[in-house]
Amino acid sequence: MSHRVRVLSSYIYAGDEGPFSSMGRRNRWFHGFVAGLVRQGSSLNDLALDFVRLPNDAAGVEAVHGECLEQQVELVICAGTDAIMRWARACRDIPSLYFGAHPENNGLEVIRQPNVSGVRLNLPLIWSYRNFSLLRELVPNLRAVYIPLNLESEFAFANVRAAYTEVRRRDNGFWIPGSSGFIGHRSVHFLAERLGCDYYEGPYASVDELMDGLDAARRQGLEGTAFVGFNDTVLMEHAANRFREWCGENGAPLFWVNNWPIIAVGGVADFSSHFEEVGKALSTQALAILRDGRPVDEVPFAEDPGEHLSLNLRRCAELSLDVSDALRSRFQTVQA
Repeated sequence: MSHRVRVLSSYIYAGDEGPFSSMGRRNRWFHGFVAGLVRQGSSLNDLALDFVRLPNDAAGVEAVHGECLEQQVELVICAGTDAIMRWARACRDIPSLYFGAHPENNGLEVIRQPNVSGVRLNLPLIWSYRNFSLLRELVPNLRAVYIPLNLESEFAFANVRAAYTEVRRRDNGFWIPGSSGFIGHRSVHFLAERLGCDYYEGPYASVDELMDGLDAARRQGLEGTAFVGFNDTVLMEHAANRFREWCGENGAPLFWVNNWPIIAVGGVADFSSHFEEVGKALSTQALAILRDGRPVDEVPFAEDPGEHLSLNLRRCAELSLDVSDALRSRFQTVQA
């Protein structure tokens, strides 16, 4: 008898949305998940598994919850923090696993919900100074790091949103300097400070606002800058593609966290968790629940099992960035 499993994701697309269009379905985490099942004497044949795009609105999420109950879904897997935060508000009964990041530990309280467990992602670029310092090794004259942040995603946690609202009351500029008392992610400012460069966050609520902010950075000069994208930008329609295109048109180095397909077509480097290993960890947790009958609250929340860094040498050459053999060796994937 097959166990009914549903994968919920905000990153499932009906058509071609850009380089990241396939990230919500059979990507690296899912390959690891299948391999993990087989390694433990199981397979996809033991699961009746469906992928569903999770709606953005609360009523839509409630409707999905109702459908899962009606169809007797035994396990839900949420791909990403955005999905689990919305799903957990609607569902307190169906066993649910997820993998997702919690910058500054924001939102981590979700793992105390009795029906939730999963795998934490570390956001490798900002998890260690060793990784963060690669920005300077790739851009030797680095003077400023810019990170746009999507106010319409679940990553705009209540405390972060409150800080941004307060700073907007005081200053109409788009980019918030790391020295501000209302910066959202102070640990990243500390990394930049140690690296000897400035740090800026740019909260935006629309694609137009994002583009205006990027143009404001251009007017300040792009020499010695690095722009970093996170997947909250992917959650706003057209934002990731416009961001990538702007960097390409303006000769600005683009880095990303947890999205190699974007970097492969137009960025410098991606800093990802090792998603195959994440999938394997999820398979162990899933079998503990489905095959062994363990309650979710007895399935330990797992730490990030590793990282996978990727480098786009073609884009480096276009930007005249020199990459030594020693620097190249820091990356597990190097695309010529």
